[in-house]
Amino acid sequence: MSFLISLVVPVYNEAPIIAANLATILAAAGADDYALELIAVDDGSQDESAAEISRAADADARIRLIRLTRNFGKEAALHAGLAQAQGAAVIVLDGDLQHPPQLIAQMLAIWRSGVCVVEGIKSDRGHEALHHGLLARGFYGLLRRFGGLDLAGHSDFKLLDRVVVDAYLAFPEKQRFFRGMISWAAYPSAQIPFVVPERAGGGASHWSKLKLFAYAISNLTSFSSAPLRLVTYLGAATLLFGLVIGANSLLQKFEGRAISGFTTVNLLIIIIGGAILLSLGIIGHYLARLYDEVKGRPSYLIQPERKPPT
Repeated sequence: MSFLISLVVPVYNEAPIIAANLATILAAAGADDYALELIAVDDGSQDESAAEISRAADADARIRLIRLTRNFGKEAALHAGLAQAQGAAVIVLDGDLQHPPQLIAQMLAIWRSGVCVVEGIKSDRGHEALHHGLLARGFYGLLRRFGGLDLAGHSDFKLLDRVVVDAYLAFPEKQRFFRGMISWAAYPSAQIPFVVPERAGGGASHWSKLKLFAYAISNLTSFSSAPLRLVTYLGAATLLFGLVIGANSLLQKFEGRAISGFTTVNLLIIIIGGAILLSLGIIGHYLARLYDEVKGRPSYLIQPERKPPT
């Protein structure tokens, strides 16, 4: 065994299936000419996921449990796993087997040819909820238009060379977008298409519509300041519209055919007020991101394994 390969698997509330799935991943990834370590990062699960992983680790020394103190989110769990990984290459994949572990051997073969990043690309998103697909297409379209990154079909299913992992860990920001940052780094890469299979053990995604929307907004603003520029355009458009309405009202006044009532005034108040509040919301979102970064708090905390004093 000449080198070590690390597998990083974020886990959240997967107790019924996680032990069997980790065994499946290890069986698909195993080979005679390298060693394996599997780092399962429990992202503050509220079920028995951590206990199931711990039992699996007792049975297989290649499995290592990293338990976060609470649910910090998938991006933080990925960061924690990459920080703990020691392999010459690190493969990130989901614990529900929607990232087919059967592709690991192909990924490693491409990596051995000298490619730094091997990415799993969704050629077919499988039986995905309609709103998930629509939100994904809308998000990737906006990211391509305003952020300059084409991530359509991309996933977190990636193999990263040690050089790439070290570079990723050196990035200073606390709020991260894994697949966007890897794409932005632009290391030599190759792509492997795959069809997203059904979740192992059935069940639905843990991502709600609201979480997906918030995740998309956060990641879009990580890579683009276009919404801030939009505030300027919105202000100019509102001012122009107000001038047109005001000029029309003055003309009607001078011609003696002014409209009675407050329709025009109400319309102006609604439009200008809405534009101001929307602009403040966009600016406030960026200020909140700056506030979170300036505080400098870690993006995750690992729960220590304390033993009672003897």
